[in-house]
Amino acid sequence: MGQLGTKLKQARLEQGLSLEQLNERTKIQKHHLEGIETGDYSAIPGGFYVRAFIKRYAQAVGLDGDSLLMEHKNELPEDAPEAVPAEHLTRRPEKKKRSSGPVAESMPKVLVALFIVFILLVIWYFYLLSTSGNDVQQEEEGGGDVEYEAPAEQPEQQPEAAEEQAPPADEPEEQPEPEEPQAQLELESVSGETTTYTFSGPADRELEFTADGASWLTVLNEGGVELLSLARVFEAGETEAVDVSDETEIFMRVGDYSMLSIELNGETVPYEQERKPQNIVIRFDDAE
Repeated sequence: MGQLGTKLKQARLEQGLSLEQLNERTKIQKHHLEGIETGDYSAIPGGFYVRAFIKRYAQAVGLDGDSLLMEHKNELPEDAPEAVPAEHLTRRPEKKKRSSGPVAESMPKVLVALFIVFILLVIWYFYLLSTSGNDVQQEEEGGGDVEYEAPAEQPEQQPEAAEEQAPPADEPEEQPEPEEPQAQLELESVSGETTTYTFSGPADRELEFTADGASWLTVLNEGGVELLSLARVFEAGETEAVDVSDETEIFMRVGDYSMLSIELNGETVPYEQERKPQNIVIRFDDAE
């Protein structure tokens, strides 16, 4: 046993430290600590690591590592020319076995608590969004008009066909069924994150959402009532339809426009902006 190792071991014993406790302090593997105390450095990869371990050992037991190295430099091995992997400075592999202690056992509970806090934050975010939805819709109007016309559901009846199918004079004529009003979606404005449309068409209206990938969506009516499940997140291939026949205005906030398509009565509602997220407002003007 060298004098350097003897001094270090004596300092450790004076502090009442075991090799296991010293391992916890220095993160140096136990068999390396034993080699330092006995002066056997063969298991330590090179002179550089020998000096680094000795300085760390000395610091842990209250000694001056630089002074010890200078005083006993003749006991130290020479530096090896080749580089040594840094894995020799890592913790003992046995450290992983202690992961089953109280901290590891409490980790699932901590993760569950964090998940609950996250859900509450998401719900609070959408609540704030719903209360501020009407303010977002009052932003300045701008941009040009784009008109979208759906094809007529029924062809116009030709006058000649109507005359050929006319009933006898002594029977009341059948009144033709009124044609469904044409659907027309007009771009009203694009301002900030918000695109506003005006829809004129049938009183029976239905919004349909189709997802090509993950995207969250919230849909509110003019009164701020959520029309979808709170904090709705679509996955690829999901679809959902919402009846908006009784609404005068709806507000939609889309997380990822590239993953979610919107149709109103079978007609695509285009995205005028490439924003993530963005708002879409549709105001309904029922045709009589």
